[in-house]
Amino acid sequence: MERMEITLKNDTYEAVFRTLGGELIAFRELATGTKYIFEGPDSVWKFRAPILFPHVGRIADGFYTVAGKEYHLANNGMSRDLEHTLVSRTDTTADFELTESAATADKYPWKFSLRTHYALRTDGLTFTATVTNTDSVPIKFSLGSHTAFACPRNTDPAGTTNADYQYEFEGGKPLTNVVLTDSVRLKVDSAGNTPVTRPYGEAQPGIVPIGAAGFGDGHFFTDITSGWVGLRNKNDGSLIKVNTKGYPFVMLWQNGRGADGTGGNGFNCIEPWYGAPDREDTDHSWEKKPALITLAPGESFTADQSFTIER
Repeated sequence: MERMEITLKNDTYEAVFRTLGGELIAFRELATGTKYIFEGPDSVWKFRAPILFPHVGRIADGFYTVAGKEYHLANNGMSRDLEHTLVSRTDTTADFELTESAATADKYPWKFSLRTHYALRTDGLTFTATVTNTDSVPIKFSLGSHTAFACPRNTDPAGTTNADYQYEFEGGKPLTNVVLTDSVRLKVDSAGNTPVTRPYGEAQPGIVPIGAAGFGDGHFFTDITSGWVGLRNKNDGSLIKVNTKGYPFVMLWQNGRGADGTGGNGFNCIEPWYGAPDREDTDHSWEKKPALITLAPGESFTADQSFTIER
């Protein structure tokens, strides 16, 4: 399959996508040249806004089992590393699809269709991912996204750092943190239950600050009551809001390698997830993985991680 990049434009924005991963790789404001999505370098992080399927988060030891047979899956699944077919496009929309193939056989043994739909709007981007069970038996999976927003942005004034931004949860209610181990797996309590949760303990309800040097390791939340989670520039008040309505989990993450906190290589991620990392005591069985979605033959499930820009 030939690898391609395509560009969509409307009067306000341009967006660039690649067939590898069916992924958004740039989102720019035409009038100002502002780059809202991290655009590299790959030495910092090779992805931009990957779709996570058929698993989100850590897969212990890189494999899982079904009926005693091993299947090999990277952290955050296989979708981001495979070529997707460009199904259709217009000047402002694009649709990509990934289906089972020889490349997926060792990673996910079921038949499926993963359709990703993008549509430029005057205030942002519609971004949905739909899984359809094309098999004759039920399938299980998790699904999410991992959009990296540039922070600071290329058009921010000199001296702007990550600390000039903060995360905001709509509604401003106290947050519930899911406890993760040092290996970013789900902590299990003494009774064998997971997830283990605790109050996040933020000073201002629903506000997660970002330090000048970065955000640090992933912070994982559940009991989401917010219809969106946003990244706000505290200096000019601008806000990027990612849809989180109906999601059971949201991960906030920043890769600090190569990011100096003053522009260029910095980014912060807002990741709505239908699913969770492996338990710390996993036995690798796919059927026992937490928070998987089950679809009967012919059924579909859509995750909406659209984002809106308020300037």
